[in-house]
Amino acid sequence: MKILKFLKYKFIDARRAIAKKRSGIVEFKEYGLRLYSGPQGSGKSMSMVEQLERYRLKFPDLLIATNFFYKHETMGIKSLSEIPVLSRIARENGFCGVVIGWDEIQNDFDNSVRSFPITILRTITQQRKQGIKILATSQVFTRVAKPIREQTFEVVECKTLLGRWTFQKWFDPLNYEFCIQNPDKKEKLSTIGRHSFIQTDEIRELFDSYAVIDSLDQRVEDDEKVISAVFGKVNESL
Repeated sequence: MKILKFLKYKFIDARRAIAKKRSGIVEFKEYGLRLYSGPQGSGKSMSMVEQLERYRLKFPDLLIATNFFYKHETMGIKSLSEIPVLSRIARENGFCGVVIGWDEIQNDFDNSVRSFPITILRTITQQRKQGIKILATSQVFTRVAKPIREQTFEVVECKTLLGRWTFQKWFDPLNYEFCIQNPDKKEKLSTIGRHSFIQTDEIRELFDSYAVIDSLDQRVEDDEKVISAVFGKVNESL
């Protein structure tokens, strides 16, 4: 009978879990993309950092990669296309899992399916198999590229009281987007979780709040160089 086979393998799973726990092995089982949303000053970046700290303290062997110079990151990351490399590094070096922190993710891809890099799409759809959790921020959920929104597991709305006390409301992404498209239904939107924390000086010193701004400035500078080079060649041909 299927029920007996089910119980048999659940018993096997339980024995394996107990054996790992006794041997000191801590498994990181989280995966998927969590998106922190809110206007400037709402505490979304701080919320991501606070979660990274909780992960780091609970899972010392976790590989952490960010694009905003988180103080305790294992390494930096410049593109989500690097995820397969991070996964391989984690497997080959005994890390228990991978967590990626990506600040202002809407700046990296426009809200278009056609222009979204297929290699990155393949990567983020394999998060569970690769044991990867992605934490990201965006001021507005719908400004994030649709392929990324479709891979989101939790949407977290952030609000901060007097610059110190940050409150979070967690939502199912499908219900959340439906209510955005149908504002009259928003009052029926229920939360799937809540969390709050105090922004201590220690948490604030854990990341470079200007890192993403600097990277955008560099990107603009690079684009200007390309444009200047193109127009220079056009003028020469004339």
